[in-house]
Amino acid sequence: MDKKTQESHNKLILDQFTKQAIPFVNIPGHSGEGAAKLLVEMTGINKQDTVLDVACGPGLLTSSLAPCVRQITGIDLVPAMIEQAKKLQSQKKLSNMTWKVGDVLPLPYSDNSFSIVVTRYSFHHFLDPQAVMKEMLRVVKPHGKVAVVDVFTNSKAQSDAYDELEKLRDPSHVHALFLAEFREMISKAGFAHPQERFYKIDIKLEEQYKSPSLKENDLEMIRRAVVDDIGKDRLGWGAHRKGDEIYLSYPTAVFVGEKP
Repeated sequence: MDKKTQESHNKLILDQFTKQAIPFVNIPGHSGEGAAKLLVEMTGINKQDTVLDVACGPGLLTSSLAPCVRQITGIDLVPAMIEQAKKLQSQKKLSNMTWKVGDVLPLPYSDNSFSIVVTRYSFHHFLDPQAVMKEMLRVVKPHGKVAVVDVFTNSKAQSDAYDELEKLRDPSHVHALFLAEFREMISKAGFAHPQERFYKIDIKLEEQYKSPSLKENDLEMIRRAVVDDIGKDRLGWGAHRKGDEIYLSYPTAVFVGEKP
């Protein structure tokens, strides 16, 4: 991947997530509590741990993990996201958190700097997720844990359909990896003792698609596609009705491995 391609993609991310910083915080399905509970169970996080949250966004997961650890650092490319994270930290009165505006390739930390490195909802935005996973392994200590939490699909056809519609809402979206792709990346990275757990995130269609980048005609196209997909799940979004509302139920995976 050449430098210009990465710089161009970073500009897209900055543009999109500067606009989305406040709306992202206010979607209930984005709360970090469910993921944090699974991560604590799977990694054995405790009060001795120093943790890095990669592409931390507005700090939802970071702040959910903070009470369980000695120190946690969140890094994100988007200054507006870090500002939201600092506000959340202040609201929750958490003192063991630090923040950095920065890129993930490379991570601006020395080898073996943290005992646990996590990321959530980020891999579908990376042009080279394998390289990011390699960086996460580099900065974690030997026998430390690396955890990736993200939405996933079950086939290439499902992933292609997912990507086509998601890019209308968020042009910085790259690819919703299907399960086999995640497993292949983990195998290539050399994770020891890999673990997998799964859960679903329910979000109202109209909440998820309140995007400043989304044109009205594209929103209508997404609505039609989602309604048509109820009971079929060709998109992998688990579209269903609750009363008069349409909900999306995103399948989400938690992958945890140890650095040999």
